[in-house]
Amino acid sequence: MLWWQDQPEPDPVRVDEHAVELVLFDVVPGSSPLQVGGALLLSGGVTSTVLEMGALERGLEVRARDLPVTVSSTDRFRSVNLAIIVRDCESATRWVPGDRPFTVRWRDEFGEVHLDRAGDFDRSLASSLVRYVDAACAKPSAG
Repeated sequence: MLWWQDQPEPDPVRVDEHAVELVLFDVVPGSSPLQVGGALLLSGGVTSTVLEMGALERGLEVRARDLPVTVSSTDRFRSVNLAIIVRDCESATRWVPGDRPFTVRWRDEFGEVHLDRAGDFDRSLASSLVRYVDAACAKPSAG
């Protein structure tokens, strides 16, 4: 018997574990909670079911009505609508929209659950997010 015949079978190759991306591209100004439109994109080859989304900043909550949703190599793009809610102004007003400030949790076709940073958007959408937090946390003026 050759030495490699005693070795366990390697795990199957998995294409791009971090395969689900979130891109935000539209905001409904003046809405409360803030309504944001976006897309889930499969950037790898592993069918994945997006289970939930969240915010890295604890003062914010993210709700997605369209979940769970599956993306696959034959259906890589899925629309998603998010509601962003301020839960704690002290924490939320310190928030600065930086690199991928949200989270996406998904299950791949092998049954593994992943949690990764997500949320690409342009400067205009970032400004809308900051304005929403500022408006939601503004103290009423004494008059």
